[in-house]
Amino acid sequence: MQTLHVCRDFEADAATIFDVIADHAGYTSLPGVRAAWLRTPGENEPGGIGAERVIQLPGMRFVEQITEYKPGESLGYRIVECPLPIDHIGARIMLQPLGSNGNRTRVHWTSRLRGTTPVGAEFTAAVLAQKMRLAYRGALEFWARRLA
Repeated sequence: MQTLHVCRDFEADAATIFDVIADHAGYTSLPGVRAAWLRTPGENEPGGIGAERVIQLPGMRFVEQITEYKPGESLGYRIVECPLPIDHIGARIMLQPLGSNGNRTRVHWTSRLRGTTPVGAEFTAAVLAQKMRLAYRGALEFWARRLA
């Protein structure tokens, strides 16, 4: 099993950052994302718990199911459909307010996965985890610049 973690400090409050991260349609502004839409709405919020959002990348589409939705605090999801040979255990994006005025926030993005190939599953998971780590860092950097 692979666990990856990235974090980034933002010059914005946690509620603002959550709104950006939870907005599936806004993912189309991220480099490489061709389309993003909600396939199934959530229980209490359109993008909340139970929602299924589809992310289209060049040559690949995956579906994430929202497992945790706490505005201004955290967003959890699990990749439930994907062409890659992985079992995605889950991911969580946690927002940690910094300082006394709440205008700075540290974002922690943690994800766990395991490979499903018959041979070399751990190697496969390690390679894919590294690619995911780079994508997560890129997304956090993009959002931080956008909110600055």
